Amino acid sequence: MSKSKYFDRICGAAAILMVLITVLVLGGGGTFLQAAAGEMPYVQKIFDTSKVHTVDIVASQGDWEGMLDNATAEEYIPCTLVIDGERYSNVAIRPKGNSSLSTVASSDSDRYSFKIEFDHYDQNTTYHGLDKLCLNNVIQDNTYLKDYLCYQMMNALGADAPL
Repeated sequence: MSKSKYFDRICGAAAILMVLITVLVLGGGGTFLQAAAGEMPYVQKIFDTSKVHTVDIVASQGDWEGMLDNATAEEYIPCTLVIDGERYSNVAIRPKGNSSLSTVASSDSDRYSFKIEFDHYDQNTTYHGLDKLCLNNVIQDNTYLKDYLCYQMMNALGADAPL
């Protein structure tokens, strides 16, 4: 037992204060909390499905060949990325994947999936707010449409889907 004669009052006031804070944070959402921007700028830049985008990867021949020769090590190399004419220097790229990576590595193909990190070497570099981008090899899709159609159907049904 506490020796203070005000212990019950202090505990009661603390409980009421916690309830008020909870109500304000959860129930009064717009009062103290502002919603984040509806959409990041990169969504309309790179994930705009009304056109085909170009992504050019510029790397030294030695770095590129070394990365492909040791693809399963998944080590980054520096490169310059040109997306729809916009140039980004000092960007990192590496092969990515698991089963697709080992499948490509054990074949005569060099059609790897890639992971790109805009901020790997410079924390201030992004593509309109995007810091990482995956380029999938869609090696098991000769039409190149399965992912696109699946994502479009998921969005039409209101389900979460990758951009």
